[in-house]
Amino acid sequence: MDSSTAPPPAPPADPRKVEAVAIPVDGLIEAPQLPPKARAGAACKLGIDEAGRGPVLGAMTFGCCYWAVEEDADVERDQEEINDSKQLTEDQRAKLFERVLDDDRLGWAVEVVSAARLSREMLRKKAPVSLNAISFDATCRLIQRALDRNVDVVEAYVDTVGDPDVYRDRLTRHFEGRISFTVAKKADALYKCTGAASICAKVIRDESLRRWVFEERGLDDRDFGSGYPSDPACVAWLRRNAHAVFGFPALARFSWQPAKQRLKDVDAVDDDTRAHFAFVAEVEFDEVGGAGRARC
Repeated sequence: MDSSTAPPPAPPADPRKVEAVAIPVDGLIEAPQLPPKARAGAACKLGIDEAGRGPVLGAMTFGCCYWAVEEDADVERDQEEINDSKQLTEDQRAKLFERVLDDDRLGWAVEVVSAARLSREMLRKKAPVSLNAISFDATCRLIQRALDRNVDVVEAYVDTVGDPDVYRDRLTRHFEGRISFTVAKKADALYKCTGAASICAKVIRDESLRRWVFEERGLDDRDFGSGYPSDPACVAWLRRNAHAVFGFPALARFSWQPAKQRLKDVDAVDDDTRAHFAFVAEVEFDEVGGAGRARC
């Protein structure tokens, strides 16, 4: 095509829209710029929450959101609609996440923990890692990342994993008393910064599932519903896509009980096939590596 007749280039994606956020299969995404007050050294408060603990399909995500303590009253007034993401519709969450993106007083980050990483960690033959330990480590990484960016985090509000007092004490010890932690059940409904973190985590979790691209050759079965084991569409997907030797596509969490049970129910393959692929079936998950990469 002659350059004189070529269509004009598409305008760049609006960075304040969900569609413009590049979501990795596994790894960290964050606001490219720090809030001005945080960059200037102001004391900040930070909230953390997770999304996707229950599903058998897709990633688990951990979100954080922070802003300067001195701007807290103004931020809470302007972001009054922010609440526990589970109490909002998908459309409401997306609009509120875009408000977070558009508010330069707010910093945010989300760690995406892929289904493959969850399976690898939890199914280690030597020293398997519990889901609560994975959650604690992700929480610490998000806080440490903010500190490494020179954000002066003085207060942190965290939705609890287990007993709130025990979890608070553990976080306090990990950060050597540098940060004042408030840990509570349903913290996302109690503290605005945790509610904002909840929205970040949930929107990224849902969007990563919506954008999922199968690596397995010839597979494009997207009729998996919400990914929760209570969803009939998800149950049917597990039934259709279980393989006696290879298990499930990488979208599935092998370590979740519904997935384990489905594999037990798969029709047995013949002995010759099983023997031929025995080395695949016996691979230890902690031997599987590979860094996450962006799909979008």
